[in-house]
Amino acid sequence: MGKGKGGAGCTTSALELAYAATRRRTRSGGLRRVAVLDLDPQGNATDVLEPASRRIGIKDVLAPEPLALGDVLVPTVWEQVLVAPADRFLANREADLTPSGIATLRRARLSGEIADLVDDVIVDLPRDIGKITAAGLLGIEHLFITARSTIWGAQGAEEMRYTAQRISGKGNPELKISGYIVAAHEETEDSRRVLEEMKSRFGNLLLAPPIPRNPRVSEALESYHTPCREYGAGLEPVADIYQDFYDRLLKTADDSQ
Repeated sequence: MGKGKGGAGCTTSALELAYAATRRRTRSGGLRRVAVLDLDPQGNATDVLEPASRRIGIKDVLAPEPLALGDVLVPTVWEQVLVAPADRFLANREADLTPSGIATLRRARLSGEIADLVDDVIVDLPRDIGKITAAGLLGIEHLFITARSTIWGAQGAEEMRYTAQRISGKGNPELKISGYIVAAHEETEDSRRVLEEMKSRFGNLLLAPPIPRNPRVSEALESYHTPCREYGAGLEPVADIYQDFYDRLLKTADDSQ
């Protein structure tokens, strides 16, 4: 599973979907374990998850002499969630990532390299569409594109859709857009107009309902490093929406097997 970017609320969506996954059980009855691959050099997802170590990370998986993905996954303060940490040095990979390096995460997925460690893999993609984003898109099957209901947000979602379609056609035929998540939505005339335009453009892939803007979402994640459901403070409806998005995808995946 992957999560893509369209303008806002991107890391929030990745983290809330990861938390939603941990609330569901595998077919054998155990709670699902999740790996978050933080491909954003800003490392916001890494900061929220507070990994046990940051000595090595996803930059080392994409290096010319790479480490195995399983070797860089570390426990976090979120139960059942591991992370491949990011830091500012990950940005260097944009310049030195080779064609073989770009395909690293695809090889890891196809080989089942970490299948014995986790049940779901969620990738937090960077804002800029470049080599690192391509590496992420090659490694996932399901893409959520997150955007605000603004003109720039809709344009960003369209750009990510175009990029995902190119990656699907050239190197990852399993990649499919599983939905567009509208985050930080405000009930203004302009936002409602853009939302209607997005419905016309993206059809049934525009997931409903939109995530309402609530400053306590960033407060929960950024300040307290806590999922919305556990933070409370009226954020349970936000958590419920993300849970529904994840559950729909899980059902679709189970039905296809």
